[in-house]
Amino acid sequence: MGVPFSTRGFRESVDYMVDRIESGERTHVVTANPEIVMLARERQDFRSIVEQAYVVPDGIGIVYAARWTNQPIYERVTGVELLEALMAEADRRRWIVYLLGAHPEVISLAAEKLAERYPGARVVGHRDGYFRQDEEEQIVQEIAEKQPHLLFVALGAPRQEQWMAKYRDQLNASLMMGVGGSFDVISGKVKRAPAIWQKLHLEWFYRLMCQPSRWKRQVAIPRFVLTVLREKWRSRS
Repeated sequence: MGVPFSTRGFRESVDYMVDRIESGERTHVVTANPEIVMLARERQDFRSIVEQAYVVPDGIGIVYAARWTNQPIYERVTGVELLEALMAEADRRRWIVYLLGAHPEVISLAAEKLAERYPGARVVGHRDGYFRQDEEEQIVQEIAEKQPHLLFVALGAPRQEQWMAKYRDQLNASLMMGVGGSFDVISGKVKRAPAIWQKLHLEWFYRLMCQPSRWKRQVAIPRFVLTVLREKWRSRS
C-alpha cells in the first residue's frame, strides 16, 4: 500500500535506533497504524514524509494485514512502549531528551515522571503543543541548542510528522519520533488499556470506549481492512 514498514521486531528496532544514535546518524521514526497508512495512501505530501522515515508497525491491524498479504511483519512496535525503551537506553547512556507537545499540564507531568523514572536521562526541556506559528522559530532554536539525542513530539498525526519533517535539518536531534497520546498515558491523565485488552489486541476498542470522540479516527480501520482485502484479491488475479 505504499508505506515502507520496517520488518524488525520490537527489540531489534530499539537496538537499530540505538546504533544509529551512537554512530551519529539521524532518524525520523513514524509509528504507523491503519490511520497513518490511509493518510499516506490518500495524500502524496504526507506519503513523501513517510517514505523518508523509519516506519514501525504501531497497530495490530498492520500485523494482521501483513499476515493476510504474506508480508514479513510479525510483531507490533507500539509508540508508548518504544518511547519507554528508548528512555531506558537514555538512562543508561546519559542521553539528552526533549519533549514537545500535549496540554501544558500533561507535558509538565510527563517530563517530571520520566525524569524520576529514568534519572540517568537528561530531560533538558519540554514545551506544550499550544504554540502559535510565529513561535515555532524560537522553539526550533531552543531544541537545536539542546542537541537532544531523543526528541519526542506529541502534536497528533499528521501534524507531528509534518512539523518534524519541516524542521528536520534545523532541530539537531539524533532521533525524533511522533508519540501521539503517549504523554497523556505517561502523565497518568489517560489510563492505558488493561493487560487483558492488550493481549486480546483490543486496546483500540478500549480507548474508543473511554474516549468516544475518537470515533471519527476509527473510521479509518474498516476502510483500511477493505483496502487491504481489495489489494490482496487484485494481486491474486
